[in-house]
Amino acid sequence: MPTLAPADIKTRLVTLLSEKFGLPEDEILAGATFDELDIDSLILVELGLLVRKELGIVLAEGDLKSSFRIDDAVAVVAEKGGLA
Repeated sequence: MPTLAPADIKTRLVTLLSEKFGLPEDEILAGATFDELDIDSLILVELGLLVRKELGIVLAEGDLKSSFRIDDAVAVVAEKGGLA
């Protein structure tokens, strides 16, 4: 699997949130927290599973938090993937 830059991870996460969960990309990119976007813990778990499937990066339950903004999630995914 090719190495992903943080910008690539961000693009992929925004696409996943938009396509799989119907969230507006502009609101995700505007810096709203996951909680403000009505992303609950179940969606965060599902997002973690999608990250594993799509990017090959394993996230533990609780790595993604409802208080995160998209850039926080990108940082965690990059760190867990050894890309930070």
